[in-house]
Amino acid sequence: MNDFPTLNTARLLLNETTTDDAQAVFELFSDKQVTEYYDLEVFDSIKQALDLIESDAKKTLDNRMLRWAVREKTSEGNIGNYIGGCGINRFEPERHVAVIGYEFCRAYWGKGYATEAITSVIGFLFSNACPSKVNRIEAYTMMGNLASESLLLKLGFRVEGVLREHSYWKGRYHDLTLFSLLKKDHITQAEPR
Repeated sequence: MNDFPTLNTARLLLNETTTDDAQAVFELFSDKQVTEYYDLEVFDSIKQALDLIESDAKKTLDNRMLRWAVREKTSEGNIGNYIGGCGINRFEPERHVAVIGYEFCRAYWGKGYATEAITSVIGFLFSNACPSKVNRIEAYTMMGNLASESLLLKLGFRVEGVLREHSYWKGRYHDLTLFSLLKKDHITQAEPR
């Protein structure tokens, strides 16, 4: 991908995460509450943040993923704080699938920012602007992550089931709930009634 897509919402700007964001990314992933349901260990050095940013950038160039920095706009409409990240953790082009993920700084929880950001990402994924054809969006949540489950349901995702001991991280196996949103379902939800 040559030009990184920028998404705008009423309160947010979603754009490329750069090494200038390393401190903010480190602070996000060094918060135990943010990473409680995440497949990463809590960060203990800024080098981990730099490595993640660089790894994501390489995967984006290879069209394997597309992750945005989520930035709050100021009251004047200028770009404000880095408040989290979201996007496509991986494209599965042979199935026309995109697997999404998201994480936000705790200070911004419960304010509708995740809903706003992910709604914008969904619109992008089902548009012609997306670099990979997407018919199905998947999201996986660790059991007990009620806030994430609630967000996905509110956005029209359906629960497809529990994948028992699907993943292994932090020294143990984890059951994951699989959520999906199909393009045809999203179009139906978006149509006026």
